[in-house]
Amino acid sequence: MLTRNDFLTPSESQAMEREDIEEENIGVGTILVNEKSKMWGLRFKIWVMEKKKSGNGTLNYALNWGWNDVVKGNNLKDGHEISLWSFRCRGVLCFALEHRVPCSKGFAALMES
Repeated sequence: MLTRNDFLTPSESQAMEREDIEEENIGVGTILVNEKSKMWGLRFKIWVMEKKKSGNGTLNYALNWGWNDVVKGNNLKDGHEISLWSFRCRGVLCFALEHRVPCSKGFAALMES
């Protein structure tokens, strides 16, 4: 869930909304860093998710152009939870990845006793 959307500069906002260039070139180059300080270069963009029948839809922020490498490098699996935090380093938009692996029921029950 996006709690604030004022993390983009005006020029980054414009780059994400451009319609005069090819779809694959729209967005902002960014860096993602994990808890072990490993870094990946990604593209941050807006994806329009349209409903086929109504034509209405939603706008979603997405990190791509390397996301599969992030998944592999952090051993992300279905059911894992992540948080992304935005920050700037020397003016560059960056994201910090927090990865929380769910506890097994047996371990959680052990910790409660």
